[in-house]
Amino acid sequence: MELLLLREVLVIAATAIAAWTDWKTGNIYDWLTYPLIAIGVVLNLIELNFLGLGLGAGVFAIGYLLYYTGRLGGGDVKLFAGITMALPFLQGKVYIIPVLLYSALIAVMFFSVYYTVKLARLKKLELKENSKGIFNAAIIAIALAAYFYMVGSTGLFEMQSIYIIGVPIAFALLFLAFEKSIRKNFFVKKIALSKLEEDELIAWEFLPEKLQKKLGLKAKRIIDKQLLQELKKEKLKEVLVYRDLPKFAPFILIGAILAILRPEIIAIALKPW
Repeated sequence: MELLLLREVLVIAATAIAAWTDWKTGNIYDWLTYPLIAIGVVLNLIELNFLGLGLGAGVFAIGYLLYYTGRLGGGDVKLFAGITMALPFLQGKVYIIPVLLYSALIAVMFFSVYYTVKLARLKKLELKENSKGIFNAAIIAIALAAYFYMVGSTGLFEMQSIYIIGVPIAFALLFLAFEKSIRKNFFVKKIALSKLEEDELIAWEFLPEKLQKKLGLKAKRIIDKQLLQELKKEKLKEVLVYRDLPKFAPFILIGAILAILRPEIIAIALKPW
């Protein structure tokens, strides 16, 4: 019981610090995540919790794949791995799952509204530019509405489950509809090769098609030394990268707290599955 309390305090303290540094500087530092992972490893060894060690390693492996493809920041990956190592299980269930779901659902709702409203205020909410995204979002919305209606009428889903899952999905579709304009206006920056920072994320979708074919990156989106050399071979002086991306750590903190205080909400949402 004492070790469980220590684990919970450790996770909340670490995510609170990560939320602060991410909000202020846009970084989640190694001096925070590495000790969190190390302490988690030690606690698991003390309790001979080898399943917890394996779970933490698995989260890191999956996170690294997302990082490599540009879908998750390196600091976020190490923070999730540290959280899992420090508190692999709570009340007999994998703790990181409700943390991920809570943080993702709340972040999706917040950022969808925030960036769409910001686009509207800048008068850059262009329907033509986002026609493909709007079409895709509409198709997905119709399909999901039909699905929820059918399963709801059978009684398989409780209304609580539909609301908990359906509302964030609706916000996510709003983001999907205007994603191209959001990325272009808020995240894509043209940066000189000489000023690229470590682990920059290349804005692949906005590169000329000819350059995409030459680079042939496939799933890779992180600019490492090898890719930097290839860009220099193309005699490029500047390259489009993603910067000022949404800060996710504050939502991880919210998710970590809610996963301890109210894990049953996510359980209700996932009950039909």
